[in-house]
Amino acid sequence: MRALLVGFLGLWLAVAPAAAQRGASLSVELPSQNAHDPGPAVWATNMLADAHVQELMRNGFPAALHFRLELWRTGGVFDEIENTAAWDVLVQYDPYTQQYRVVRRQGKQVEDFGGFPALSGAEAVIERPYRVPLVPARPAQRYYYNAVLDVESLSVSDLDELQRWLRGDLQPAVHGRGNPFSAIRNGVGRLLSRILGGEKRHYEERSPTFTAP
Repeated sequence: MRALLVGFLGLWLAVAPAAAQRGASLSVELPSQNAHDPGPAVWATNMLADAHVQELMRNGFPAALHFRLELWRTGGVFDEIENTAAWDVLVQYDPYTQQYRVVRRQGKQVEDFGGFPALSGAEAVIERPYRVPLVPARPAQRYYYNAVLDVESLSVSDLDELQRWLRGDLQPAVHGRGNPFSAIRNGVGRLLSRILGGEKRHYEERSPTFTAP
């Protein structure tokens, strides 16, 4: 038992310095007025490319991506935030099927993209531009968007909430399947969650300023 814990601790110490994911980026694109887009597009690149994040996922810690898009109006002494939109993307490795499952939720709307045999398939979903219906309310005013993304590996304390979330919103998709998190509910798992879990990274990206039509 001691050797197992020491081994996991050594793994964490080996990969922990790679805190900044190489090539990871958050992008926001203004809507095209000619195409009558309902709002800007937001996407993220290489968010799961870090070896530490991948190791956490293989050991039962899902990756949660919390997106928030803010619409700011310029003018006066300070800029003013006019509206926001938020959504979550969850990437969970299922050891039974050996697939990466991707789910996106915005409010009560849930999209289950299914499972992918390779992590690259899950990353491709995250890298698709996601159109957000967030548009200015005041014509001829100057605006910009600020996109915010927090990427974290869920710890044991988050897993109960995660399971309720899946049971409540996606029960038909998970009904009858085994619990992929049961392996980390014993004492060893809780200790490892303190060592490995709770990894979190923060990204922000601002769009160019534009004039509302």
